[in-house]
Amino acid sequence: MRQFTLLLTFFALTTSLRTLACDCSSQGEFLKVAPKTKLVALIKVTRYLTFKDVYDEPTPMSMEVEVIDIYKGQETRKTITVWGDNGALCRPYLSRFDIGKYYVIAFDEGSDKTAINANKDEKKTDYAISICGDYWLVADSEGKTAFGAVTNKMNQIQLSDLKKKLQAN
Repeated sequence: MRQFTLLLTFFALTTSLRTLACDCSSQGEFLKVAPKTKLVALIKVTRYLTFKDVYDEPTPMSMEVEVIDIYKGQETRKTITVWGDNGALCRPYLSRFDIGKYYVIAFDEGSDKTAINANKDEKKTDYAISICGDYWLVADSEGKTAFGAVTNKMNQIQLSDLKKKLQAN
């Protein structure tokens, strides 16, 4: 009976831990995943908005970004809120996005409070970034070139060419 109890406890603990962690495989490079998202935009990170202590370090949970140019989708706001990983979502930690830097990001819509593991202040009108593929590229400050896993054979692309490719889909 004791062995059964230990086995049941082990099973319950490993099952519950798996439900809290992200479990996804890469969906591909940027030009493969970006067409499937709600919004693709050239943005500038302006500031972090909310923080959570992770391992006794303040870790950004949300950030404000300025929309510089839209490559796919529609958005009328000049600034949007983007949510990252809280330790239980398949999203990047936002600390990897530097304030003042430019990125091309393929965004998903945000979750609301009722979603499992959601951030408590996140709204459907906010945005999120998946980590299950290459959903962002680093852009230069002049806004001419993006760098990263554009395709499996290309690690750099002119932003004008990227915009044309995304608008053609």
